[in-house]
Amino acid sequence: MVKMKRTIIPFLLTVGLSLLAGCQKGATPTSNVPTVSPTATPLPPTSAPASTTAACRAVPSIFASLPALNVPPVTDADWARGPADAPVTLIEYSDFQ
Repeated sequence: MVKMKRTIIPFLLTVGLSLLAGCQKGATPTSNVPTVSPTATPLPPTSAPASTTAACRAVPSIFASLPALNVPPVTDADWARGPADAPVTLIEYSDFQ
């Protein structure tokens, strides 16, 4: 019991001094907003490219090469949200123990 009192008193003193040090009035905070407003610098003219159309290409999906999972279909017994004919279905499995 005496050993516990010897360790608790320094702990409480440390916590108390930390709280007092944190509550002291500090220096006035300084602003980090610049006092001079920036001036706009004109950019030199550039020549426009001859063709400004973007090219698009199809990239194969990495998910196409994954094996299909044996997931049972969603039935009326399952909790569902949203339209039944949605293009994407998210299934969440969870175990509440």
